[in-house]
Parts: sequence; C-alpha cells; structure tokens
Amino acid sequence: MPFRDIVGHRHLTSLLTRAVARGTVPPTLLLAGPAGVGKWRVARAIAEALNCLAPVEGDACGTCRACDRIGRDMHVDVLPLVADDTGKIKVDEVRDVLDRCDYRPFEGQRRVVLIRDADALVEQAQNALLKSLEEPPPATVFVMTSAAPDALLRTVRSRTMRLTFGRLPVDDIVRILVRDHAMAEADARRVAMLADGSLGAALALGSTALADMRDAATLLLRAASAADLAGRLAIARSVVGEKKPERTRQDMQALLHMASSLVRDVSVLHAGADRRLLANGDMADTLDRLARALSPAAARQAFATLDRGLGALERNAGAKLVTEWICAEI
Repeated sequence: MPFRDIVGHRHLTSLLTRAVARGTVPPTLLLAGPAGVGKWRVARAIAEALNCLAPVEGDACGTCRACDRIGRDMHVDVLPLVADDTGKIKVDEVRDVLDRCDYRPFEGQRRVVLIRDADALVEQAQNALLKSLEEPPPATVFVMTSAAPDALLRTVRSRTMRLTFGRLPVDDIVRILVRDHAMAEADARRVAMLADGSLGAALALGSTALADMRDAATLLLRAASAADLAGRLAIARSVVGEKKPERTRQDMQALLHMASSLVRDVSVLHAGADRRLLANGDMADTLDRLARALSPAAARQAFATLDRGLGALERNAGAKLVTEWICAEI
C-alpha cells in the first residue's frame, strides 16, 4: 500500500516520502507506538516505496510488479521477521535473515528486513542484530515496529532512528473500517468510539459479537466486588474462556478497551455529568449497577489496572495470565 493510501500519521508518512525521494532513508528505523495503529502497514509501505519500479515523488505506484509482489508477501528482497506460536522471534530466524543479507538484492533495488513486534526478539536474537544495525549490509534497510520499544535492549535502541506513532482519531478509524472492511458507518463509529485509537482493537470489536464482549467486560469489572481471591480467579477463568479455544491476546485487548470504556462511563456518572456523554448510553442499567459497586477511587484504580493490563498484552504477555492479574488487582 502506498503512503498516500494510509489513513492517519500524515506527518510521518510525509517525512518518509520525502526521505525516499531524496535517498535519505535511515538504514535502521524503529516505528514505535500503541498496538493496532498502523505501524506495520507503514513499514510495508516503506518496503514498497524503496523497491517500486515506477515511484511517484518518493511514494510507491502501488501497481507495478514489485509493489504487487510486496503486497502479496512474495518479494524475495523483503524479508519479514514475526513472532512464532510462542510469541518470540528466535536467534536462528534472525541469523538466517542476516545470512541472506550478505548478498546484493536479487530482484529489488533495496533489501528490506521488516521486524514486526521487535520486542518479541529474544535477547540472543537482539545481540545477533547489533552489528548489522550499526553497519547495515549494502543496499539493506532494517525497519522494526514495536508497541513496547523500551523492552528492547538499550544497545539496539541506540542503533535505530525512532519514529513515534500516536493513537488514531475516531474519524480515521471509521474511514478505514468503511473503506477497507465494508463495515456500515454506524457500526464502524460505534466500535471506533470504544477502540481507544487502535484500529486493531476496532477490528477485534467488529469481528466479535458486541453483546458478548460487553457482557465479558462487565463480568471482569465485577471482580472488584468479589470477596476473596478464589472468587476473582473464577471470574478470570470465565472471562478468558474455560473451554478451548481461549480468547486470543487480540480479543483480550479489545475486551480491556471495552472495560475501560465502561469505567470511563462510571466516572461520568460519579461526576454527575450529562448522560449524553456516555459512550455506552444504551447500557444505562448496567452502568448504574457498576457505579454503585465501584466508588470513585475504585473506578480510578480499575482504570489504571486495565491500562497496565493492556500494556502487558502489548508486550506479548499471555491473555490468561493478564486476566488473572487484573481480577486479583482490580
């Protein structure tokens, strides 16, 4: 996808477009920011722009053979590194990619190594990258993405240029959901309001029955009223799924965004503000019950706990472990 088709982050995509046009793209880039805001899409757009056969002022044409092959993950000079089923990127995978970087690009102008969720690199894999990040092989660019860049080794961070991504505005998320995912605008706006600036969370909310997600988020918040730890852990098991398959990490991120939205609404009720400000105004009875169960101080504590839980999920912590921790702390 060309830079011009990416919704949001216009200041960063404009900066990258100019760098491509001038031939000044840094050899090592770290795209950092919240999960689900488009960092990986921008990373792939960099690969397209650098290898496009008919570039337009630093941007990819989006239609040539190189752009088509990159879009279908078939370009031999664009090398993705992603976490395996354990949530890690192992050193052997990194070494295999680095061995391939010893040769000049085969069909493209630049070899681009794309590392998704770079904080998933095990320490040995990060150390294996150090020399290549400091002195990249000829015609090679490394582009890493991470929602938890500070989890990377300091020596890795110091060898990259960081571009920081913010959360997407609601209108941008709505536009993407309608344009790229054929979602009705009313439905798109409803999930976008709950997604906390994350397209990934919006997609998870949109692909899951919203009523089920709301019920699970409400149950999670009820852990605050449980009398003992055993009761709270029982709630955690119900939320994450006692039967296989359990909720995925992405599903849990969407669920925690939903729970955070409910807690924000509870705070609106505590403040005596206009109910038209409620994000979940159609859940009046549920919100009233939660407001009675959560004092203003407890609501603030719940919001902070949910935020820390989201941060842990972004750092690839397991959904079950995070849910149990939230239920114990909330």
